[in-house]
Amino acid sequence: MAWRSVAATAAWVCAVAAAGGLGAWSLANADTGGRNARAVPLDDGGVREKLAAARAASPGPSSGTPSGPAATGSPGSPPGVPSGSASGSRARPAGGGTVRLAGGSATAECRTDGRIHLTVWSPATGYRADDVRRGPAATAAIEFEPLDDHSGDDHTYTLRCTADGRPQAVPAPDDDDDDD
Repeated sequence: MAWRSVAATAAWVCAVAAAGGLGAWSLANADTGGRNARAVPLDDGGVREKLAAARAASPGPSSGTPSGPAATGSPGSPPGVPSGSASGSRARPAGGGTVRLAGGSATAECRTDGRIHLTVWSPATGYRADDVRRGPAATAAIEFEPLDDHSGDDHTYTLRCTADGRPQAVPAPDDDDDDD
């Protein structure tokens, strides 16, 4: 009788070991199609290339402008006048980018109608973002303030799109009244 219980236990142990081994083998040899591959972060140039490819692949908004290459403008070109209405006769090129600011950075997209939309912002070490108006609107705003209220000044910015479709930040007066 004892040999039967030993044989039954041995059979169960072998079955569990075989199932575990088969499971481990199938996981090791499974084709996931790259779903579990480690993502590699893109640098600034890689992000620009991916955005340009996505813009080229997707149809643009129906603004009545041809879909040819957009004028890039010159780096010294004057800032664009904020669009008061979306029905302007002069369409702007869509674009965007990241602006580095005291207290952090902000990434925004400029739309063809001249409106700006903050997509991502990142406070610098020791700062936090506060009072974010992300748009889409003629202007967006962000304030970076120190984590310790007594360690430095707040940095408030108004952002708008330039005529060549790039975000531009201008320091705004700080109307923070919590120093009382």
